[in-house]
Amino acid sequence: MARVSIAVPTYNGAETISESLNCIRGQSFEDFEVVICDNASTDGTSEICAEFARKDKRFRHIRSNINVPVMENFKKALNLGEADYFMWRADDDLTDENHLEATVNALDREGDARLAVTPVHRINTSTGREADYPLPVSEGADRLSRAKATLLGCHPSWFYGLWRRDAVVEDMAVLRDYHYAWAADHLTTMRAMINGQVAFAPEATFTQRIMREGSYHLQPVERLAARRKYVEIACRIIAETDYSAREKIALRRALEQHANKRVAPWFRMYKRALRQRIRAIFSPA
Repeated sequence: MARVSIAVPTYNGAETISESLNCIRGQSFEDFEVVICDNASTDGTSEICAEFARKDKRFRHIRSNINVPVMENFKKALNLGEADYFMWRADDDLTDENHLEATVNALDREGDARLAVTPVHRINTSTGREADYPLPVSEGADRLSRAKATLLGCHPSWFYGLWRRDAVVEDMAVLRDYHYAWAADHLTTMRAMINGQVAFAPEATFTQRIMREGSYHLQPVERLAARRKYVEIACRIIAETDYSAREKIALRRALEQHANKRVAPWFRMYKRALRQRIRAIFSPA
C-alpha cells in the first residue's frame, strides 16, 4: 500500500489539470497513489485523466456519470484512497517538487499532528495579483500560544495540506452541521488548529491558483448566519478540549478574531445584513 493517497476532485478542468497532475507525478517523494474523482466533466478533462492513468499505474481515474455538488465530490474522493496519509489537490494548483516529501516528514516528525502545511503562494489569474502567506510564528512554545497563532495566521489552502486519514475523517464530520461551502475549508482544519496540532513544513510552497470564480459566496444575511454556525461549532470543539477554563476563554477570544478575519467581520456584516433586510421590506413585490 502507498504511504500517501492524493485525491483530485475535478470538473471541467482541462485548461489546468494536465499541469497539476504532472506536478504530482514529478514529486521527489514517490510512494503515493492518486485518485482522480471526475465529476462528469464535458470539456476533455476525462480524456486527459484517463491518459495519465494509462501511463502511470499510481494514477486512477474514476469518472461519475452524473454531476454532484462540489463538497459531495470532495467527500467521495476522501473515501476512495487507502493510505494512512491523505491529501486533496485542486485541479489548478501546484507545489514545489519537494512539497510531498516535506509534509510527510513533518507528520512523521510530529506524531500528534493532525495536519502538515507549508507556506502559500496565491495567484489570481484574472487580476494578475500575487501574494505570499508565510507560516505563523507563535509567541511561545506551549500549546495555547501555538493554537492562537495558528488561528490568527491560517490560510484556507491549509485544507490542501497533508492529513492523517483518521483525523481528516473526524474533522470532515463537523460539516454535517454546517451547510455552507463558505469557510468550510477553515472549519475542517479547526480541530487541528485549536489543539495546536498543525505541523509546519517551511521548506516547500503550495501555489494556489484562482482560475475560476467561486460559486459559494454568500449574501450578507446568509454570511452572518454562516458565521454564527461556524463559531458555534468551533466553540463546541474548544469545549471538548482539556484546556483549563482560563485557556478556553483565551481561545474563544482568538476564535472571534479568527472569525472576523476568515468568515465574516461581524459588525460590518451585521450592517450590510440590516440594509439587505430593509431593502427587502420596502422593495416593490
